[in-house]
Amino acid sequence: MRSTIKVKEVDRVMTICNACRYCEGHCAVFQAMELRLEFNSDDLDYLSNLCHNCGACYHNCQYAKPHEFELNVPGAMAELREESYAQYAWPSFMGSAFKNNGLWVTSLLLVLVTAFVVLGAYLTGDSFFHVHDNAFYGVISHNVMVAIFGTVALFVAIAMIMSIVNFWKVMRLPAHGS
Repeated sequence: MRSTIKVKEVDRVMTICNACRYCEGHCAVFQAMELRLEFNSDDLDYLSNLCHNCGACYHNCQYAKPHEFELNVPGAMAELREESYAQYAWPSFMGSAFKNNGLWVTSLLLVLVTAFVVLGAYLTGDSFFHVHDNAFYGVISHNVMVAIFGTVALFVAIAMIMSIVNFWKVMRLPAHGS
């Protein structure tokens, strides 16, 4: 779920930055910002994903603390960018899985790794803890390792491509080369 407080804060920051334009040469955020007079949530997601959190604008900003505006472009962008990662993630349930349930996801990962080792020990019997002629591959064959981690790599590649496509559609960005 999107935090309207974070969206409003980034909108406030970008509106002030757009009026000031002192940082217009710092990075792609400010170059893209100049093309807009008003910002909707999609624009703000796009701008937050352009930010690399280098801090150059923060250290040069005349409106950062102790000024009453208290602008912190990298901080506001980082918070919104975290939400946008969850919003555009594929499959969608994984976008918020770690954020909302970090302890449970970490615990599940620990259980799965332990089960992997225990299953390997069980399948190889007493020879799990002994020296093998083929070293590691005497316990778990190369083909099994390739099948397991190849499947995971394929899933990760598909998830990243689908997440990028979801982001691209919402941003209504032109196709490369057009």
